[in-house]
Amino acid sequence: MTTALPSAQTLLGKVGLTPPAVPSLPKSFDESTPRTTPPLSPSLGATPLADEQLLLASTLLDAVAEDAPPVSLNGFRLTLGDVVATARKGKKVKIDDAPAIKARVDESVAFLKSKLVNSVYGVTTGFGGSADTRTQDPLALQISLLEHQLCGVLPDSFDSFAMGRGLENAMPLEVVRGAMLIRVNSLSRGHSAVRLCVLETLVRFLAEGITPLVPLRGSISASGDLSPLSYIAGAITGHPDIKVVTSIRGKEEIMLAPEALKLHGIEKVVMGPKEGLGLVNGTAVSASMATLALHDTHFLSLLSQAVTAMTVEAMVGHVGSFHPFIHDVTRPHPGQIQAARNIRTILSGSSFAVHKEEELGVQEDEGILRQDRYPLRTAAQWVGPLISDLVSSHAALQIELNSTTDNPLIDVTGNEIHHGGNFQAMAVTNAMEKTRLGIQQMGKLNFAQMTELVNCSMNRGLPSCLAAEDPSTSYHTKGLDIAAAAYTSELGFLANPVSSHVQPAEMSNQAVNSLALISARKTVEANDVLAMLLATHLYCACQALDLRYLEHTFRAQFDPTILSSLTQRFASFLTSEELNTLTTKLTRTIWRRLEQTTSVDLVPRWDDAFGHVSSLVIEALSTASKSSTENPIPLLIQWRKELAASAVSLTRSVREAFWSSTTSPTVEYLGRTKALYSFVRETVGVKARRGDVFLGKQEQTVGSGVSKIYESVKSGRINKVLVDIMA
Repeated sequence: MTTALPSAQTLLGKVGLTPPAVPSLPKSFDESTPRTTPPLSPSLGATPLADEQLLLASTLLDAVAEDAPPVSLNGFRLTLGDVVATARKGKKVKIDDAPAIKARVDESVAFLKSKLVNSVYGVTTGFGGSADTRTQDPLALQISLLEHQLCGVLPDSFDSFAMGRGLENAMPLEVVRGAMLIRVNSLSRGHSAVRLCVLETLVRFLAEGITPLVPLRGSISASGDLSPLSYIAGAITGHPDIKVVTSIRGKEEIMLAPEALKLHGIEKVVMGPKEGLGLVNGTAVSASMATLALHDTHFLSLLSQAVTAMTVEAMVGHVGSFHPFIHDVTRPHPGQIQAARNIRTILSGSSFAVHKEEELGVQEDEGILRQDRYPLRTAAQWVGPLISDLVSSHAALQIELNSTTDNPLIDVTGNEIHHGGNFQAMAVTNAMEKTRLGIQQMGKLNFAQMTELVNCSMNRGLPSCLAAEDPSTSYHTKGLDIAAAAYTSELGFLANPVSSHVQPAEMSNQAVNSLALISARKTVEANDVLAMLLATHLYCACQALDLRYLEHTFRAQFDPTILSSLTQRFASFLTSEELNTLTTKLTRTIWRRLEQTTSVDLVPRWDDAFGHVSSLVIEALSTASKSSTENPIPLLIQWRKELAASAVSLTRSVREAFWSSTTSPTVEYLGRTKALYSFVRETVGVKARRGDVFLGKQEQTVGSGVSKIYESVKSGRINKVLVDIMA
């Protein structure tokens, strides 16, 4: 794809709206800490836009572009795209050099220092259920905090890493990098009494590619993600038993934190009062994993809609199911409008899909489904609420990224220290629970579409199991049908809420806890399964489109020969008008019969088809206007044999032309799905499958083809294609 990515202005202009101006920071930002957070996304505060998810996806793509500017942190403008770009692409990060940022951070540190003679939670008191203890040594207290929180399960030796074991219990490095970014942004708001030099050390870690090894499990995300964040704090303070991953001469290696600090010339942090608590008491890890998960779900949602459109084409479905009158006028839910608009846009220009329904008499379409089945016809109504949930989750995480989530909070302007619970990450949990449920529902829809596509009793004449040759020796997609059922079942299990499994913890002080990190982890897992399912569906859809092309090409050449063959054999019996009427009946009946015999091999299938319509010829002859002394039965038998043989020969010829073509002719029939189809066929390199038995040799497995598509989804290579075809 070389088409330029649509801008936010372009997308907003499509719905007749003026792009909202980015709100300026409040005047107080330049003088002291703002009393309220400025709006983060102007569009989210107004009536939802019909193209909102597409706009968000476009923005996410812009953020990871190579020419995107460095991420500048000021506590108020961190976006989900910034987190993804930093976590996955190593985007450069800096703390905004505005004097107000340093001033508010320094003021919070000084304010806390003035209160050290008082009882301040986590500074002169114990933690959690042990907050009834007191100490006069706040610096020692911070060390004690790390000591009891560095309790997660990781490999106990470098030998374990060398043997390839242990990393299954470690947090993905991208999540840790995202967490460090979010924590710096949160602490730069000046509510936490953590010095600027500490934040600069975290930024230096990101710049130098030093990533602490953090346990995957062990957080209930109640007082934030205490244990995972403790490993980040332990790394920057040079704890002798904390391991990090860093790059040495272009190769990633695992080493102890003190060695990494020395290698990169970074001075270890000596924590001041509350700095240990300020580092570990927050939702950054949960927010990081949730952000990465939601980013992926956004694009999986677009892929789900795109493959739905491809399935409509392959099934010769109706574009009318997505007509604006149905969605924009009669039931204008924003997500539903957007889903319908996306699918309708993708189908524009398709020669396979039905764009305008032809009015037929009652007898003319007897035995034919009047409308598409629910998985296609109600796709927009099914997906629409899920899109709205994803947009809502995006807004919640956007706020979370720009919030102060530790305790206690320093309010310099109000001259107060507030003891609260912003670390309770239920906002993140809620975003992940509904995202994960949406993932399951998307999977269920695409599974239903896919099973209809590969089932020859439902797919409007496509071969059984999408076999390109005789179905008696080719069961191409049967294994995929089974695998897809497994993926869908697993998604159903993963959709269960995590938040209903809360256990009282920490002396029952944390009797309610959000479990946000666990919920985010399960959402990441669900994304992975959905990616497998959608890769499977996309593989099948591309094969189905090729088979539909073969059918259309065959019909364009074969259908006219029916009239000429009838004229050649029966002109002495039937008038021109009678021949035309018979041809219409025969053509319609032959193709209906062929739809019923798609599991039959090529030769017997055509013998059956012409045997089935012979009675129509006999009926026409019995009522013929012309009289003839010739016996028509031998002519009928000969006609049947010749036309069946001709159909078989033409089928083979059309197939050979397709398989010998260096470029796929299918794209000529497609709408905007041609970009996605070409991405699979050309960029990813997954070609249409003819079958090992027919070729007489074993080729690349079906699973390898699906795996290549899956990798393109997981890597994000497919994302720009999806945005482009919907814009």
